[in-house]
Amino acid sequence: MATTFGPPAHMAAFTDVDERWGPLAKLAGQWAGDKGRDFSYSYGEKKDTENLYREEITFDPFGPVDNGSQSLFALDYRMKAWRLGADDFFHMEVGYWLWEPKTGKLHRCFMVPRSTTTIAEGTAAADATSFKLSAKQGSPTNGILSNSYLYDGAARCTAYELEVDLSGGHYAYKEDTVLQMASHGGAEMHHTDENTLSKVS
Repeated sequence: MATTFGPPAHMAAFTDVDERWGPLAKLAGQWAGDKGRDFSYSYGEKKDTENLYREEITFDPFGPVDNGSQSLFALDYRMKAWRLGADDFFHMEVGYWLWEPKTGKLHRCFMVPRSTTTIAEGTAAADATSFKLSAKQGSPTNGILSNSYLYDGAARCTAYELEVDLSGGHYAYKEDTVLQMASHGGAEMHHTDENTLSKVS
């Protein structure tokens, strides 16, 4: 039996975005950067470590997505990161960035393959070159979900904050993921990442 469901058509080209995507229009395209710094707990070394990394991200525009009277303009994004000098990636993300022109709200909805999902929200002007997004565990709208193993104490994610700077034609970000970790006796640990990427196409 054929389905009648079809996802929104992606734009024919990254350059087909316009003012309806607000600040997200600047992100459409493919990006790469090798200035990444990751501070996180290493289960192999059994301590907090800093790692240098490179990453590649594709932001593929589509929209509008209509929820009744709400219209969203979106970027489908895929990201992979490699430690410098390594052939195998150590992290990946899939998800969506969404802009609501009527309210100026931005959302970043993403998943990582540790069985964690986050919806972070913020607000920005349509021509903004910087903005902040955040999420908290337990929020019914801008929340964080993890599988039972992580939530029950291995690495419960309680908060997430992201700062983005798009000035100068670059994509720079700093993010802070707050985790309650068994390896730290249940205390909070700030897993941080930052990088500056340049558009390659």
